Amino acid sequence: MAFSTKLFRIVITNHYYKTQTRSDFEIQPLPSTKQWLDQRKVVVLNQIDGIELVWLSENYDNPLALFETKAQGITLSFVMTLKNNQVLNVSALEVGHLTGEVYRLHNGQSQQHLLHSGPFMSPSDLVATKQVKSYPTAPGWNVFAMIDIDLSIWLQQLSKANNSSLFTDLNQPYRINIQNRATFWRYYIVDTKKQLNKDIKVVSKLDSAYFGAAELSKDSPDLYCIASTTPIELYDQYDGFFSLCQPADTETTPGIKTLLEKLPFPTYDSLKKDGKNQKKYYNDIVVYV
Repeated sequence: MAFSTKLFRIVITNHYYKTQTRSDFEIQPLPSTKQWLDQRKVVVLNQIDGIELVWLSENYDNPLALFETKAQGITLSFVMTLKNNQVLNVSALEVGHLTGEVYRLHNGQSQQHLLHSGPFMSPSDLVATKQVKSYPTAPGWNVFAMIDIDLSIWLQQLSKANNSSLFTDLNQPYRINIQNRATFWRYYIVDTKKQLNKDIKVVSKLDSAYFGAAELSKDSPDLYCIASTTPIELYDQYDGFFSLCQPADTETTPGIKTLLEKLPFPTYDSLKKDGKNQKKYYNDIVVYV
């Protein structure tokens, strides 16, 4: 009778997505790692949010006891490949290999179930490619990050658990958290009906604190720019919305007049870097009123 035991998972969570329904990355074992896994009947299962390693056996063995002698000193190495380049626009990540660096993720972090040094994958995880022993030198690899799972550390983590909680620990995944990018939003409002003035505002639930005052373009009398005063996080779906408002004629209709109830959100291809501060990003949205 065949048995299967889930050893561990590597889960990628991109916080740009409210629901993880797509995969922008792929995780593949290096040939040497795949050979080691095949010899021990360990299968790598691809999932929407990462991979899972499952051990197949003919007997119901204790995984900890089985791997104690076979896994000491073994490091499993995986290549994390970028499948969708546009994800870099909406995530707080940069392409490391352009500067001879690569993200190195491993299970020797202070928080044992995170594969990066901080709460999110960040530039602090970038190292020179020549310092990564597992970095593939053969052509054909499009390396975005290297993932090293030291099985000796994995065994140490399991040995801390008693038998009753062993399989609970086995199912606790190694996590890669990707932070969604925060940018300054700039709404360019085109006045097609000659109805606007500099008092127009972008508000959220009548709160204009997110955006500054409208500025009239020097090049066009019908173009206004309203920029956010602080970076706003990007998501694929938003819980709220922003509106374009203007004070109503106080003599006839006092209060605030809503010109557009729901302004469009930034798209992934509208990202721009500041000309002077390369770490400052903008998203430009053009709206015709």
